[in-house]
Amino acid sequence: MEVMEYINLDEYTKGRSALHKLDARIKVLCAIISICCIVCLTHWYAPLIFFAVCFGLVIYSRAPLKVYFRRLLIPISLIAFIGIIMPFTYGTTIIARVPWLMLPIYSEGIYFGVLVFTRCISAVSVLNLLILVTPITKVMDSLAWFRMPAVIVDTMLLMFRYIGILSDESTRMYRAQASRCGHSKSVGYCKKFTNFGTIAGSLMLRAFDRSVKVGNAMISRGYTGKYDLFTLEKKRLPKSDTFIGALVIAVSFGMVLVDIFAL
Repeated sequence: MEVMEYINLDEYTKGRSALHKLDARIKVLCAIISICCIVCLTHWYAPLIFFAVCFGLVIYSRAPLKVYFRRLLIPISLIAFIGIIMPFTYGTTIIARVPWLMLPIYSEGIYFGVLVFTRCISAVSVLNLLILVTPITKVMDSLAWFRMPAVIVDTMLLMFRYIGILSDESTRMYRAQASRCGHSKSVGYCKKFTNFGTIAGSLMLRAFDRSVKVGNAMISRGYTGKYDLFTLEKKRLPKSDTFIGALVIAVSFGMVLVDIFAL
């Protein structure tokens, strides 16, 4: 549960590196195109190049590595679970069977599971880098500049706003249970899972109740969803930033071509 304390996505965005100073619109566009290119890669090791580049940029920008990797823990656990299931559910060529259970293990499933894992972790790394060096408000402002529907941008703004609040509430509930020995070594695993389920259920109820209150408060102030909460960025894109963005996009597409024709 200590990981939940680091889900505040609007922290650790200060810095003086060139990556911090790069126009947010360029960074958002490069991130979206990079993720699209990652999804198109067909070799499991190709997405790792994007992951290595993101790791290098984190070091270059002097962003906190501890926060960067902590934010990857939850996505990695979910992606790993999917990757583990793939060898048993996808493919036609059986290379082995699980003892006792006699579950078939497919060679295609192993390769596809690794490919899905590397794709997802690389895409998450790109987004993680984006929010690590760019304030969330700048990201939302950039999306509005790209003419994304106001309802989507406003919903994302509220989501990012309340992720930190809900994570704090979950941490408080966990500590309250722990103070009552709800997660001590003497407690069995089944009871611990039940306690975690209680936290999840209570958190969902509180989130729903808070969403209703926030929605009513916005409606009472005249919000209809027909106008933007953001003021569109009016300054022109710097030529140097535009050149860097074009270079990143060209390299990303080049990686896809190399993956298709060369690898």
